[in-house]
Amino acid sequence: MKYFLGALIACVAILFIINIVDLNRYVVRSVAIYDPKIKKRLKVCFVSDLHNYSCTPKFFEDIREYAPDVILCGGDTLTAVKKRKQDRAYDFLKKLSEIAPVYTALGNHEYRAMIYPEIYGTLFDEFKSKCKEYGVRILSDDAKFFEECNIKVTGINIDRSFYKRFKTYPMEENYIESLAGKKEEDKYNILLAHNPDYFKYYNAYGSDLILSGHVHGGLIRVPLLRGVAHPGFRFFPKYSGGVYDENGKYVRYADSYVSSKNAIIRLIVSCGIGFHTLPLRLFNPGELIFITFDSK
Repeated sequence: MKYFLGALIACVAILFIINIVDLNRYVVRSVAIYDPKIKKRLKVCFVSDLHNYSCTPKFFEDIREYAPDVILCGGDTLTAVKKRKQDRAYDFLKKLSEIAPVYTALGNHEYRAMIYPEIYGTLFDEFKSKCKEYGVRILSDDAKFFEECNIKVTGINIDRSFYKRFKTYPMEENYIESLAGKKEEDKYNILLAHNPDYFKYYNAYGSDLILSGHVHGGLIRVPLLRGVAHPGFRFFPKYSGGVYDENGKYVRYADSYVSSKNAIIRLIVSCGIGFHTLPLRLFNPGELIFITFDSK
């Protein structure tokens, strides 16, 4: 019994150390997207779910080395807690804006701060003010068209009801179109949609690529099952982090880079950078994602 207890304590200690390490590191992922609608190469850095976390200088050095044309944020740069200082979130946006133009969608935390000022006070107004100061454009049911590349990026805010716990809820047939507008078939359409749970609706809308976050990689990642937990108090979410094809099938990052000339990559879910509430990222380091869009 004492040997079993000793082994158990040793395992817990090892997992604790791994968690501490993963909370304080990140990995770089690379994806190449090819599509005939793209007229000119575009290098994109995609980040999501900072949650007012502090990034190391090397994080920004890696972005500078990649030299992106644009930086896209998937939301939840803030953590919506009443009266909490968001200095690290604003410093993050400032440093990104010094590297390349930044466009951000709203995550559920920014959206919550926006629609509930009676709870969060001036938090969203402060966020907007900082974005304006640093030249960061908020894509809130709004789009940016990169004309030379023929790439359109649209950020949408799905209703708070779609972030309820324990299960997902059906969307009306034209709901995504009501937020994003009618899809322009001649353009390569990127949808910044924070919550990946509703991939089938984004896909049905006709987006060429969806960029999401929200699930934090499932907190704990294990082989085959990948992400274990969901912020909505569910287990083994289908889209916890990684690259997925048009059928929602998981594709490894290494495979996606090699085979994307033939495969249709439809969804990229960032495992995020920081955490909130529960400091847990076991076998699940933060992610910095570089996406190269090209026609050939």
